[in-house]
Amino acid sequence: MKKINKILLLSPIFLAMSSGLTSCGASSSERVTLKIINSEDYIFIDEEDRSNDMTEQFKRYVKELAKENPEEYGRLANVEVVYDTSDTNETLYSELQTGKSDYDLINVSDYMAQKMVSEGLVVPLLAEGETREDKLANYMDYASPTLRGRLDNITAPIYSKLVDDPEHPGEKIHPYAKLEDYAVGYMWGTLGILFNPGYDAYSNLEVADVIEDMHYSFSALWDSTYKGSISIKNSMRDTFAAGLMNAYEEDFISLKAKLDDGTYDVETYMAEYAKVFNGENENSFDNVVNNVKASLESLKNNIFGLEVDSGKQDIVTGKIGVNLAWSGDAVYSMDQAEDGNLVGESQSTLYYCVPELGSNLWFDTWVMPKNDNRSEERRELALMFLDFMSDPANASQNMDYTGYTSFIGGGDILELVRDWYDIRTDEIYEEVEVKQYNYEYYQVYAVHDDEVEENKDFFALDYPDFMKDTHDATKDEYLLYYFVPYSYVDEATGEEVAVDEPESVEDLLDEEHSYPVLVDDETQKKYGDLTIVDRELEPEEVLEYDIVDLSYFFNGTLDDGDPTTEDYEEDVDTIFYSAKYYARNEDGEPYTFTDGENEHLNNSVGRQFFTQYPDEDTITRCAVMKDFGENNKLVMKMWEEFKSDPLPTSSLVIFIVIIASGIALGAFIITNRVLVKRIRKKRKGKEQK
Repeated sequence: MKKINKILLLSPIFLAMSSGLTSCGASSSERVTLKIINSEDYIFIDEEDRSNDMTEQFKRYVKELAKENPEEYGRLANVEVVYDTSDTNETLYSELQTGKSDYDLINVSDYMAQKMVSEGLVVPLLAEGETREDKLANYMDYASPTLRGRLDNITAPIYSKLVDDPEHPGEKIHPYAKLEDYAVGYMWGTLGILFNPGYDAYSNLEVADVIEDMHYSFSALWDSTYKGSISIKNSMRDTFAAGLMNAYEEDFISLKAKLDDGTYDVETYMAEYAKVFNGENENSFDNVVNNVKASLESLKNNIFGLEVDSGKQDIVTGKIGVNLAWSGDAVYSMDQAEDGNLVGESQSTLYYCVPELGSNLWFDTWVMPKNDNRSEERRELALMFLDFMSDPANASQNMDYTGYTSFIGGGDILELVRDWYDIRTDEIYEEVEVKQYNYEYYQVYAVHDDEVEENKDFFALDYPDFMKDTHDATKDEYLLYYFVPYSYVDEATGEEVAVDEPESVEDLLDEEHSYPVLVDDETQKKYGDLTIVDRELEPEEVLEYDIVDLSYFFNGTLDDGDPTTEDYEEDVDTIFYSAKYYARNEDGEPYTFTDGENEHLNNSVGRQFFTQYPDEDTITRCAVMKDFGENNKLVMKMWEEFKSDPLPTSSLVIFIVIIASGIALGAFIITNRVLVKRIRKKRKGKEQK
């Protein structure tokens, strides 16, 4: 679920146009206008040069195609784009219901896409005879196959049709359509718990205690230890999801146990999990609603309040210590909370949890509203826009600007993620600053398999002399990293001497200040120690890191388009090394949790990188919540009854006290959007400190 925005805002592009602009015929001299509506701040905007906005780039792209291939694209040469923004999925739904919408593309969450498909408010993207590979080539090449598979297979009943029920002769059912025909993915993420272990009201608790309390399930929101410091979403579906996870916790525990002991394979577990998560394990959905209502009513006495979009700032300003959050907002809050330029001395370290028992996996999608008056030129422009947005170069701009996680993979996205979070880079020669011992800074270099093979004789014979006293080195041990200081002090002269950037493996190994990094073979996959072999460092001094395998997301998206060459290697370049992926204690050690009789490393609480790109195990224990369909009325009635009851007096008192102290800081944060954007550029540095 993406962030809820505040107002319905017409973009400057739209305001600059006359009200009479419409799409016309096929003549290249006539204007063809593509009309799009999206959430605010959910596409790349260049505030320094608005001519470089994503929509403006698209216009230039189409005009260039028309210039190069006038026979095919000439009729689209005079292209315009109307780009508007909206506040919520429900606002867009209401507008489409009136039949007055004239948009060609709208951005909605997965559940709303289902609802719109069911009610005939959107149409298939492709015409008869067209294929995705032909019309949406970039999307098919670069959208994560794992995510695409999950989105494409979401189904929606077509309410306007009835067909024979093959399982119950003589009965009729609504046929189902797959979102594959109606939607393409844009951004994605999870629903989780954002929390501040250092919150003032938790001063009697250790950080480890808070992390322990939060890691397992959404029932942490019901824990009286945190009473009055929790905010939840004023969003029916998201809060319903948390309530359902609490109400049916024993069912989810049973499912997890069957997965852990091998009774269920992953596919069976995911299918059974989705049934419970969507209330399909009960004979009547009334029972589900009643159980969730009871759960939420008990939660009401524990929370600070409901919030629409303020929670991500309230946890930074100190109004709350725990927030039911979307992953994109969680990253935003983490970035703000630890930036002294934004919050001064009120810096804090926030954590995000996707509970071990599971959560909601959400997708934001582009769909095409039904419009009998839409010209073929406008439909073609819409498909071109979707494919343009699926180009990794453009997707990376959108991801960098919004802070949310793109549905698209490919090299540009991989490099952006590596630039933000990896302690190395894809090339041996690129520098990464790592704050290390004695407050020195080191350049970090990676050595890959092919370079080792090409230089195997060199590796075997010419490793630094001091390593001979340490161990019997083999070439396999060089599939690691090298730390090189930016400068050193010459003992003879006392002067500081800069260390040049090595230009080859040979240069790297020749440099006397280049220190190889060794990895213990027994180190577990997700956690390990990099030990700098240095004559001046004690052996126990280590740089700790997490090995993050994102092959599930990037594999299948890394071909550069030329079948004879590849820029990236799957299962190699999709491995990331992060100083802070999962939560670690003050000594840099990973937290361990006990599940029944089994002790395991933390795999549910992390920092920005984990929040944006959870590991495969995490998304395995997440499900997409379907549209409630014909049960929407039941859920809406429950939700209105839940909200109509007043919050406990204690929450109101806390609100009055805390809001007074936080108002100045809150105003400062809200009005400093330029600084917020700067934070995104610093992610990598912060991850390493």
